[in-house]
Amino acid sequence: MNSRYYIEGLIAVVIFGITPVFIKEVTANAYTIGVVRLAIGIVFLYLVAGPRNIGKLSAREWRALLWIGLLFGAHWVTYFISVKLSTPSMAILSVSSFGLHMIYLNWIIKGVRPKLTDLVAVAVAVVGIFLIVPDFDLNNNVTSGILVGLVSAMFFAFLPFVQQRHQKIDSMTRAFGQYTFAMLVFLAFSTETNWDLTQLDWIYLAILGVICTVVAHTLWLRATTMLPPTNTSLIFYLGSPIAMFTSYLFLDEEMNTEKVLGAGLIISANVFGVILRRRRRQKA
Repeated sequence: MNSRYYIEGLIAVVIFGITPVFIKEVTANAYTIGVVRLAIGIVFLYLVAGPRNIGKLSAREWRALLWIGLLFGAHWVTYFISVKLSTPSMAILSVSSFGLHMIYLNWIIKGVRPKLTDLVAVAVAVVGIFLIVPDFDLNNNVTSGILVGLVSAMFFAFLPFVQQRHQKIDSMTRAFGQYTFAMLVFLAFSTETNWDLTQLDWIYLAILGVICTVVAHTLWLRATTMLPPTNTSLIFYLGSPIAMFTSYLFLDEEMNTEKVLGAGLIISANVFGVILRRRRRQKA
């Protein structure tokens, strides 16, 4: 059984890795992309979760879903902006720092003080970020995109803590609420959406909505439900090299030595952090 979910998780991560390329290529802006992807996801999950399950939610559970959705919406809108400002590989590398955000969030939320090895992992990742930043100037779009991506990673890092508190809510129902309330974030920017799109743009949006949202996130939801969190975290980090390769292949993004080295440090620091957390749980 496990092998099936590992395969589903890997398929999801491959799709996550190529998703930024479509986000970058479509002329629709970050807000339009979010509205379309969420609309498709909401319809699909409503049909899967069913009105009966949704109708059984208590007021407390609806408030939990609101909180989850707003965090997810903030993560998505900043991630899409990061891709548009910088490059697919730089955006996904920035968001990949979410594991490091979880170190201090675990301290703030759960009172688990970081150990020296955690701080070493953070230091290594910071060096990696330093290497991938082309110019420490906010007028540089890539630099701005990386900074926005780091903010996106922070929102993404918050999500597991909130999700864990509300595990009793059915996974598909939780995903439906996540998408539904994330839509509120994008609707707040409804005046900024752009709909003067070409036929190719609509094809890209359809791919983003159906393949990159419904298929990828459904597979990832199943994998993260059935597999140990450490394993899925390690699988997730495969998305960064995939994004770098596809960006290089299809968008001719330059991959110089500093960028590759920086990416290696960021990914290694996060993987190191995941392995350390796994060992600590085994010893506890």
